[in-house]
Amino acid sequence: MIVLISIIVLALIAAADIILKNYIERHYTGKDEKYILAGAVVVQRSSNKGAFLGLFKRYKKFLKVMNCVLIIVIFIMYIALFVMKKSTGKKLGTALILAGAVSNGYDRIKKGSVTDYFSINLPFIKHIVFNLGDFSIFAGIIILLFSDI
Repeated sequence: MIVLISIIVLALIAAADIILKNYIERHYTGKDEKYILAGAVVVQRSSNKGAFLGLFKRYKKFLKVMNCVLIIVIFIMYIALFVMKKSTGKKLGTALILAGAVSNGYDRIKKGSVTDYFSINLPFIKHIVFNLGDFSIFAGIIILLFSDI
């Protein structure tokens, strides 16, 4: 049962992120900002040609290759978790990481950059723009870290 649930979660997150990115690209320019959730979240459009925080933006081909390699490695790890009958937390965490990697990898391969579309309206992080895939990767890492506790 957990196999089916984690596959559904993986597919839904990846698909939702790709749909949201397409919506943002069609309806927002780089200057538009919309405040939601009582101003706590800012919806905006940003294009990231690099990795996290724009790292390695000069190495587009390298990033595409690395993204593909990482998706394959994470997928193998994901399958291995089921074969080795590891904890539900490890399976869910890996599924979340894979979902984010797939949606961001799709963007990077298709457009050469990843579309980000929301930030948290706090002074020290407002300039960092995320997408659902990024959040999924972060949540997956947190779940993996605490899955053995």
